[in-house]
Amino acid sequence: MYYYTAIERFDRDNGERWVGYTRWLGRTDLTRVVTLDSILCPPVVHVESSEDWEFVAQEEFMLDFFTNLDFVLRRVSSHRPSVVVAVARDPSSADVSDFPHPDFEFAGFDIVDAQFIASALLNGCNFPEAFDVSELSSESGLIKSRERAFRIRDALHRRYPNRDKKKSHVWAIWRHTGTTDRGA
Repeated sequence: MYYYTAIERFDRDNGERWVGYTRWLGRTDLTRVVTLDSILCPPVVHVESSEDWEFVAQEEFMLDFFTNLDFVLRRVSSHRPSVVVAVARDPSSADVSDFPHPDFEFAGFDIVDAQFIASALLNGCNFPEAFDVSELSSESGLIKSRERAFRIRDALHRRYPNRDKKKSHVWAIWRHTGTTDRGA
């Protein structure tokens, strides 16, 4: 199943925050970060009324993820700068290859804790036994290979078992490239 949300844009336009982060990560060549890490890219679309609940993903810790793309596109038009993303948790190869929306481009795979607090990839300098930050795409800060993302997740669980109490998930992420103005 695919879900949709909108996150704050995180790129060179973020000034000193961006410069400091990319230096800390050791990847000053990044052009943007597209992540479900709520510290780096907090969600910008939230439930505002009781009518909104019909669109909320019915999954634990997913109150800012929605089942309806048009709902997110209508809401995000007042939130700038932001990025609308489509996501799939622990995706199969078919989930990735059969993604149905032409107004999105594939950004990559993220590995995020169950509460969406931190991306292991974008804190990768803390996990040198699992992967190297040089593997991250310069266009998104994500891993491009599904198989590699799952291998990294499994290595994190094996080599850093006390890292978190809840299991991390691999997320396929697509970045919306079409118009976000769908009216109110």
